[in-house]
Formats: sequence, structure tokens, C-alpha cells
Amino acid sequence: MLIIITTMVSLTNAQDNSVAAGDIVEKIKSHITASWAEETVDTFKSGEANSRISGIATTFLANLDVLQRASAKGLNMVITHEPTFYNHFDEKERYGDDPVLEAKLRFIEENNMVVWRFHDHWHMTDPDGIYKGVVDQLNWNDFRKEKNLFVIPETSLRELAEMLKGVFKIKTMRVIGDPEMRVKNVGVRLGAPGSMAQIALLKRDDVSVLIGGESPEWETVEYVRDAMAAGMDKALIFLGHAISEEPGMAYCAEWLKEFITEVPVEFIPAKEPFWAPD
Repeated sequence: MLIIITTMVSLTNAQDNSVAAGDIVEKIKSHITASWAEETVDTFKSGEANSRISGIATTFLANLDVLQRASAKGLNMVITHEPTFYNHFDEKERYGDDPVLEAKLRFIEENNMVVWRFHDHWHMTDPDGIYKGVVDQLNWNDFRKEKNLFVIPETSLRELAEMLKGVFKIKTMRVIGDPEMRVKNVGVRLGAPGSMAQIALLKRDDVSVLIGGESPEWETVEYVRDAMAAGMDKALIFLGHAISEEPGMAYCAEWLKEFITEVPVEFIPAKEPFWAPD
């Protein structure tokens, strides 16, 4: 009889150490500063509102490696900033019977993984969660003049790039501009906001260098090269999309811990996807 009672208590405790995925989402909605948009990509990509959650992982990207590492830690809800299924709206149908997609879906199903995207509203809240994480990691809060403009102590483009490479541990940074150009007015547009948003900063007289995530090479890249050919002091540093936004999802984990106490919350890095030969 003692064994039976102990087992029942154990099962009860196990059931108590979980929370519904929908309750987590509702808590998030109540803590952002923006109204919830009717049209948004911030939805469940797997699982549903009544799925039981034993732990939460935040990440830039819910790739299969991240899902595997989260599952191994007992974190069965992954809050991802970017898509899970290789396109902005996570439309799986376009791939047909794709073996890579099927492998990912199989792992999600077999391990009861819940994936929820937190993109639009993480940017919309005040402060923008992605930018806060990045600016905090750079320790640039005192240099901020506008959301996307920073005035830093004057340095060379080379020294700025080397500093960024060290802070973010980047293997494949891409830089355009004269390495010895003096810079202090820095525009920042993280991720992939589109070339027009990047160029809008670069054309300002008070911006000499743009730090960004990525862009098609025939757009912002060529704008900067033409500016240089025209004799203008302009430069571009691309960190990579993942590197430029991942600190914002590390911050997201700390933010969630402030009001989600029922289950553990942990940041799992998706890591830089590229490497370069020596």
C-alpha cells in the first residue's frame, strides 16, 4: 500500500510541474506594451494551446538541432523568433514530401514539442526586445541617440569591425568600406528589414556606417559601393541575420523569467550557421 501511495504522490507532483502552452502565451500578451495584432506570424507552429509544458526554451531559430537540445533538457516548448519551416509564414505544403521537413516533423511529434513564434510583437513592444538584447550586449545604451542611431567614440572602421567580431564571436562577418575610415555615427538595422530601410539610414548625413544583419547583394551592398565610388564616406557591416538578432532572444529568456515561474526557462542559441576556411 505504501508503494502505491508514493507512486500516486509522484504522479501528482509530475502533473503539477507543468503549465498549458496557452497560459504562457496569454501571460506574454499581458506583458508586452503593444496591442495584439489580428494578422501576425506569432502563432503556434506545432502543438496547441492546451499542450502541457514542462519547460521553455527561447531561441532565434527553432532548427532541428535546437529542438533536439531543448528536448534533451526537458524543455518541450520552444519560443522562436524566426520561422520553423523555411519560409516566413511556415507554409509546409509548398515542400511536398520533403525528407528534411518530414524528419523535423517526426521529431516534433515523437517528442511532443510545442513551437510558438514570437517575432512581430517582440519587435513591437517597448523597448524592442531584439534591439534591447543587442544594445545591452554591446554596452551601447549611453551612445544611443535614436532607436537606430548611435554616436560612439570615434574609431576606425577596422577597429569597429574587430570589436563587433569579438563581442558576437563571429566567424563570417562581411564588411564594405575603407578600413581606415573614421567613424562615430553608426546606424543599426538588425535582421533583414529590407534594403530600403537600410538605405534610408545610410543616406543620412549623420550616418557613416550601417551595422545590419543581411540583404540581397545587389541592393544595399551595391548602394554602399556606389557611394564609395562617388567619393562619399560610407561603410557597411553585415553581422549575419542570426548573429544580429540572437542576443534579443537571450534577453527574451530573462524577460520571461520575470513572470513565468511555473516551469524553467532557458535560452538555447541557434548559433551562427556559416563558417569560413582559414
